[in-house]
Amino acid sequence: MQAQEQRRARWAPWWVYVIAIVATNQLRTQLLTPNDLATWLEVVIGLGSMALVATLVTVAYRATRTAPRAR
Repeated sequence: MQAQEQRRARWAPWWVYVIAIVATNQLRTQLLTPNDLATWLEVVIGLGSMALVATLVTVAYRATRTAPRAR
């Protein structure tokens, strides 16, 4: 039972990732004009930003979780 709780606590809820990725995607498209970039570069920047955001959300989530309870 405790192993299941630890496994669940490793990842933030799915909706946190969705909100963070959508928000940063909106910022990215406003700051970088997609018409000025090659398609492959847009894809690389988009995938890179999604991976970075997912990593940052996971790190922040794990850092804010409380320490495991003692038995």
